[in-house]
Amino acid sequence: MSPGQPSPPSPQERQRRDLRLVQLLSGAARGSADDFETFYDLTIGHARALARRIVHGADLDDALADAYLDAWRRLGSYDPARGTPLAWLLSIVHSRTLDLCRHRNPRLESFDAQPDGAEAADDRPDPSETLWQLQAGQRLAVALAGLSAQERWLLGLAYFRYASHAAIAETTGLPLGTVKSSILRAQAKLRLQLQPVT
Repeated sequence: MSPGQPSPPSPQERQRRDLRLVQLLSGAARGSADDFETFYDLTIGHARALARRIVHGADLDDALADAYLDAWRRLGSYDPARGTPLAWLLSIVHSRTLDLCRHRNPRLESFDAQPDGAEAADDRPDPSETLWQLQAGQRLAVALAGLSAQERWLLGLAYFRYASHAAIAETTGLPLGTVKSSILRAQAKLRLQLQPVT
């Protein structure tokens, strides 16, 4: 292990994490958007690390938004007896990412990245992802990081999935007023952060 690289979690830490994720998925399946938001916060690093083995740039965000939306829709299908919550999520991320690649280029047939478990996915960016982030503008990345996970998720559904406010409310189970106010608040935060520097 190189200096500065975090050590992998111990079996006890993994067990505690998995138990927490099971609890969050259970709460989300009962309709708790807060539990799903926390699940998102705790898993997005692993999901992003896997997805960026296959796609980059805007496609990466598109695939992740699609995967988390699919996970939300399939909450009732998660069975702890069949695997950890992270493995379940990563299989969805892998599937949605490959679907996106096949949609972009139907002649592609196979990819070498496999959802081989949470520990294989780390949060270190590869060079092409770092380059894309620099090209896309650090200010935008900082502005997006300042939003809550729910605000990022709702903006992703609106801008990457082109979903209407009503469709987002129906999909997420959030009240329409909450969806509208959250998106407006997130847009206002981004506008403020991205004002030209004088």
